[in-house]
Amino acid sequence: MALSLDYRGLVAFLLAFARALGWLLLVPPFSNRRVIPPLATSCIACALALLVSPRIPASMIPYTAASFIGELVIQVLTGAAIGYVVFLLISTVTTAGSVIDHSSGLNLPPSIDPLGLDQTPMLGQFYEQVAMILLFVSGGYWLLIDGFARSFEAPGFSLAATSRIAQVVVLDLATLFTSALEIAAPLLVVLFATQVVLALLSKAAPQMNVWILGMPVQIFLAIVLVGVGISTLPGYVGNLLTRALGDTASLFGGG
Repeated sequence: MALSLDYRGLVAFLLAFARALGWLLLVPPFSNRRVIPPLATSCIACALALLVSPRIPASMIPYTAASFIGELVIQVLTGAAIGYVVFLLISTVTTAGSVIDHSSGLNLPPSIDPLGLDQTPMLGQFYEQVAMILLFVSGGYWLLIDGFARSFEAPGFSLAATSRIAQVVVLDLATLFTSALEIAAPLLVVLFATQVVLALLSKAAPQMNVWILGMPVQIFLAIVLVGVGISTLPGYVGNLLTRALGDTASLFGGG
């Protein structure tokens, strides 16, 4: 029995696979090849390619080997640009936890981040895990996949689009720092006020060893405040997802 292959469908699948692979290599938690097996990442990229390949217009299909290789490179760069924007915005929550760590005293014992496999402050790691759980439990990853699929409606990576890409990345970096401070600000204010009270207490009662008293108090307050403030994370994650979808749509002049 003869097997016939549709040239357009095969090329569209390969182009979509290249963009999906470039996207997954930067979107957490798939960005860590030591935690997520490369075979699993490749299989997910194949599934995404099967999903979005019908969206590729006929004008994007190359008919020569040189143009095909060039188009593959463009698709990888496009996927990487979209994935990096998502990575920046999701990292906001981790950054907020790290900022809290440096003021609470919980950053003293080293810990290994299971997603990044690098040394991460304890609360930064906790906030990252909560953000990942919220992404999957709330269906946020379906929104990210929908944004990735809609990226084929816009032109891909090009030299003309580099200025727009740089502008989006700079704005997202600013969002990362401002949003991280916004998430951590209530806890930082309380911890700072605690340090002021302890300093006044050391002046009022010099015989007390404020250093021994202050560290447990700060750690206890940090744990309690994180337990109370963690309820606001779903709203922040939802806002970051909305921002990621908007940036994905506008990154190359689409949407």
